[in-house]
Amino acid sequence: MGTSASSKGPGAGVPLVPPWVPDPDTATGDQGVSAPDQGDAGTTPPPTQNAPTARFRGARTSLGKFARSGSSRNLRSGLRSYVRKGLGGSRIATRRLGGTASRAGVLYGTLDALRHGATPPVDLGVSSSELAGLPAREAVDHIAQAISPSDGSQDAEASRESTSQALLEVLKEHPDADLSALTEAQIDLAMERFIGNDLCKRIELDVGKAIFDKAPDPVGAISRLKQMQRFVHQCVAAQFRSLRNRGERLSTKSAAQLGKRVLGDTLAVFEGYVE
Repeated sequence: MGTSASSKGPGAGVPLVPPWVPDPDTATGDQGVSAPDQGDAGTTPPPTQNAPTARFRGARTSLGKFARSGSSRNLRSGLRSYVRKGLGGSRIATRRLGGTASRAGVLYGTLDALRHGATPPVDLGVSSSELAGLPAREAVDHIAQAISPSDGSQDAEASRESTSQALLEVLKEHPDADLSALTEAQIDLAMERFIGNDLCKRIELDVGKAIFDKAPDPVGAISRLKQMQRFVHQCVAAQFRSLRNRGERLSTKSAAQLGKRVLGDTLAVFEGYVE
C-alpha cells in the first residue's frame, strides 16, 4: 500500500498533468518504446489546466461512506468523482497516467525480449544471464528496479511496487514460470496486473487516506482498500478482455499505446457511473 495511508494527495493550483509525465503516443526509442521517466525532447505536450479547489472533496466524501458501509454504490460514486473532478475527466486522467502506460511498454518489451533471447528495446541492464540463478524475489526486484529506477518521486516508487506485485502474482499463479522465458499469456497477465496495480496506487495516493480516516478500525480500512483494489482490477481485466475479443494483441511496438487505451477505457467507465 506504500504511502496511501498517509498521503493527502495533490492539492489545487497545480497542473492536472505535470510537464514531466511522458506521452506513450509520442514515445521515442527502439520499436516505439520509451525509457521510463523520460519525456520527449523537441515535442510540446498539449496544454492542460490547473487543478480546481477542493478537487478531491467529492471523491473523499463518497469513499469515506464506502469505508463505513462497504457499499458498491458509494465506491462507484467515489471513483466517478475522482475521475471527473479530481483528475479533470477521463481524457486528462489518461494523460496524467501516461507514465503507467509508458512503463507498461517498457515492461512488455523487456519480458518479450527475455523470452526470445534478444536484447530489450531499451537497455535497462536486464538479461537472462543476469537473472540466471537468482531467487525469484531477487529476480523480480531486479526487473522492477530496472523498469522504474528510484528518482525520489511517488510515481517511480509506486511503479516499482506495481511491477514487483505484478511479477509475483504471475509467479503465484504459475509456480513453474521462468521470468527469463515467460509465455505470451504470462506476459499479458503481467501487463494486466501491472496496469491494475499502478492505477490502484494512484487512487490510493490521491484519495486513499479517506478510507483509513473513515473506516471503523484499521482492519476494516485494509478490508475496504482490498475491496476497492479488486474492483479496479476487475475493470482493468474487462478492458483487456475487450482488446483480445477484438483480435488486438500486445506487442513490443503496441504495448504502451494499448496500455494507454486500457487505462483510458477504464477511467471512462468510472467517469460514466450514474450516482
